[in-house]
Amino acid sequence: MSLSAKKYTIEDVTERLGITARTLHYYEEIGLLPVVSRTEGRHRVYDEANVERIEHILRLKLVLGASLQEIRDILQAEEELDLIKVQYYEELHSEEERDQLLDDAAERLQSIMAHIDEKIAKLQTMRQGFSARLERAKQLKQRT
Repeated sequence: MSLSAKKYTIEDVTERLGITARTLHYYEEIGLLPVVSRTEGRHRVYDEANVERIEHILRLKLVLGASLQEIRDILQAEEELDLIKVQYYEELHSEEERDQLLDDAAERLQSIMAHIDEKIAKLQTMRQGFSARLERAKQLKQRT
């Protein structure tokens, strides 16, 4: 059995990723996860691609502090980029069409990077506020 053919129960996934079954159900309900396959008994069965997508969602949430809507937008942009890549390498496109595909990809990437830059700026502002509070606390301590 290849790694890609390995199947996981909901319990396997929740234990591996440290999330609840309700979280998995919710991600599926709101479209962050594609509808997962089920056994004859209607139990969800996850493949490695599902698990990797869930891990990616959790990283976006943790690292970027992204909302579920922002995560949906990022995942959609990544899917569009994958589609552009496939279209680019098809031999049926003219040079002009390929240039347009590259322009489309660049636009999507710039959009994602702008979103990340916004998050970084907000975090830097928050950090500056805490840094100023820390400095005031140190100054107060030196006075006593």
